[in-house]
Amino acid sequence: MHARTDDAWIPTVCNMCYQHCPIVVHRVNGVAVKIEGNATCPGTQGGTCPKGNAGLMKLYDPHRLKRPLKRTNSVKGLGIDPGWVEISWDEAIAILVERLRRIQATDRRKLAVGGFNPDSWTWNVAFAAAFGTPNGGAPNMFSAMGHMCGPGPHGAGQMIHGSENTHPDADYAKYIIIAGGGAMEAYQSAVAYARLFGDARQRGAKLVVVDPQQSRAAAKADEWIPIRPATDGAFLFGMMYTLVHELDRYDAEYLKRHTNAAYLIGADRYPVRDPQTGKPLIWDCVDNVAKTYDDPGIKDYALFGAYETSGGSGRPAFHIFKEHIRQYTPEWAAQISSVPAPTIRRVAREFGDAAQIGSTIAIDGVTYPYRPASVGGYRGLGAHTNGFHSCWAMEMINMLVGATRAVGGARAWNSSTIPGPDGVVTHYLAGAEYEASTAYPPDSITFHEYFPVTGTNGLIHYEGQAHPEKYNVTPIDTLIMECSNPIITGQNPAVVIEGLKKIPFFADITIYLDETAQFADLILPDTTYLEHWEIVGMPRRTMWSVEDEGIMIQRPIVEPLYDTRPSANVYIELASALGIQTGPGGLNDALNSLYGPAFDLSTPYRNAREYAETFVARCGGVDQELIWKQGHNLQRIPVPKRYLPTCLDGFRLPFYSVWLMKTGDRVRDYMEKNNAFQHTVFDEHMFFEYAPLPFWHPSVIEEEPAEFDLYAINWKSSLGTAASGTLPATNAWLMEIAERDPYATRILLNAATAKRKGLQDGTMVWVESPHGKIKGRLKVTETIHPEVIGTIGCFGHYTDHAVGRGRGPGNFNVLLGSGFRYMGPTSLQAETAARAKIYAA
Repeated sequence: MHARTDDAWIPTVCNMCYQHCPIVVHRVNGVAVKIEGNATCPGTQGGTCPKGNAGLMKLYDPHRLKRPLKRTNSVKGLGIDPGWVEISWDEAIAILVERLRRIQATDRRKLAVGGFNPDSWTWNVAFAAAFGTPNGGAPNMFSAMGHMCGPGPHGAGQMIHGSENTHPDADYAKYIIIAGGGAMEAYQSAVAYARLFGDARQRGAKLVVVDPQQSRAAAKADEWIPIRPATDGAFLFGMMYTLVHELDRYDAEYLKRHTNAAYLIGADRYPVRDPQTGKPLIWDCVDNVAKTYDDPGIKDYALFGAYETSGGSGRPAFHIFKEHIRQYTPEWAAQISSVPAPTIRRVAREFGDAAQIGSTIAIDGVTYPYRPASVGGYRGLGAHTNGFHSCWAMEMINMLVGATRAVGGARAWNSSTIPGPDGVVTHYLAGAEYEASTAYPPDSITFHEYFPVTGTNGLIHYEGQAHPEKYNVTPIDTLIMECSNPIITGQNPAVVIEGLKKIPFFADITIYLDETAQFADLILPDTTYLEHWEIVGMPRRTMWSVEDEGIMIQRPIVEPLYDTRPSANVYIELASALGIQTGPGGLNDALNSLYGPAFDLSTPYRNAREYAETFVARCGGVDQELIWKQGHNLQRIPVPKRYLPTCLDGFRLPFYSVWLMKTGDRVRDYMEKNNAFQHTVFDEHMFFEYAPLPFWHPSVIEEEPAEFDLYAINWKSSLGTAASGTLPATNAWLMEIAERDPYATRILLNAATAKRKGLQDGTMVWVESPHGKIKGRLKVTETIHPEVIGTIGCFGHYTDHAVGRGRGPGNFNVLLGSGFRYMGPTSLQAETAARAKIYAA
């Protein structure tokens, strides 16, 4: 029996989804044998999910790519043999460098760089910036994944409090509503929220889940409220009507002092301004005179009334809001959402009571506003053509009761704030890089000139590539993409395939020969997260869950098993060969813009390890030793940075969005000045969401033919998400678990609906929409809304890399519509539900 020479537990960071949970990996004699959560992480406290536990299967998966490949068959298509031949890394890099040099010397717009590797997205963004292409400013560029998930909630969160995600402050909450978010399962760190929500429930907090299907959160909740898909916004508007018009329940002091709800608004919908200073005016209802919003002599702010000022006549923004929501009664909301009006009124009353408006709490000897009630939501709430305004309604109801950034209320993921005009916070979407260009036709295929509000444009990239004449954009010549499989994770695979075929050269940095890789010309095999170095997160924000902040470092547990290279090292090598690594505007400079000043502009760092070590040395401060010892220095964001009044640095939240309205006016001017409507397929529809207040409009799926009498939805699970790898179908261990679950790989239908349609449990069925159909085995259940067909997402693989090929339902996304009509007109959020019918196969 041989003695063990290597037996260690090594800290690193998980990459089985984008949550980045710290983990420790047991390595014995050079072999990784066990993954566990890192007990030193404040959020996860040593926990990990099924995906995290199954990471070893990703490392030792026999389907992984082992060396670079080059296409020899010029004909591209699913099921068509690309004629792969193995080549060396030297040859692969030489092919790519030669092509990039030609683009560098002619038209840098011809290159697009993107994908969504949760660990290394910063590298592709920085490389694109250093190269000088406008087609790489967002990590989801060409991945067609982000638009399926977050533009609705991310955009609304950014606009209101400068953070992409809004979370219940479960540490202090007494009443939590989750609208369309798989908390404890897939909602921004299932591991942390399973513990936090469990602790909150033990303390007596009430959890209400509003969702078409009984998610894990709904199963553990005090109350599950089934709702029609894509109607959550109507439910929230009905709640706001009840709070304001029936219960007179809102936090007037919060609205006056922490938002712009008291700013006077003129007939043109813009703030009434002081003629001398240009500052917005409010009405002091004690002195009975108009004053600038920041006048230190203000005694009280008027929220209602009509006033004449030196800058013109106006009404407080809150007065306009109150009149605006008068149309959204619970009876109106009930007809749309299927949630009974008495339920809407009861939940609104419970929510308003639980908010304890006017109360305070002492933490560490300091008194803070205490509003222990909030509404949170994510993909189910926002992933529809009306999702941006539905998520905006969620943000509004939290502000209405004073819960946003109050103790126990709605917590923002990013603790920092960006000062904006008129004393209101702003966000990165309002930054100079997102301003509409004066150039026409647009310089990029990102469509940001047409849609400056979105952070990820999804399938629009492929639409533009396939039909540049419809959008007046310049198609790309070369795409470098990593860690993405948009044929499975994008809105509709037909659109992605059409666009991929129109890209002359496609280099795919990937672990598998997945569906999208079938269209590549060059395959660069990536390492797994257990084989490379990487900087994960930034000092101010890291995990997407509970406001932990700090630095996390991925390090190799084992040396690369095959002839593979980390994507970061590929970008470093390309930058060095092209002469764009060092100096102003180079790769190092671009990385500094993302991470902060960490890297010397003149140093030609050789690999990701040198960048990681430099980053820790420059940004780790006194925690350098701690970071290397435990893999991170995460800590809870200090209380003053988390809660009002200190967390906003004296700035206000935009209860009334001047920025969004102004952006719409600017885009309209851009389109009209350039006669863009004559040169593109766009029309006036692209403007109608640019309003100062959220409003209800139905999803595009309500326009589908009546024969499609049900709604089809899918969801993430604790076994897999739509992020990198399209788990669980690519992971044998997770697939084995999924197949034992009587729900995970089935098509779910309510028992009453199944009986009405003559369908039995276990029957093979077709689900057909106006756009496509899938086949699977039926699960008859009470855990889904009677008007809904549901299943897990990201199945339906066509290639051998997926052990789940041929098992479970087909690719759900073939049911979805595509094109601008099926996207949110400001956020470009994809519609992820469909109208469908079901029948026996």
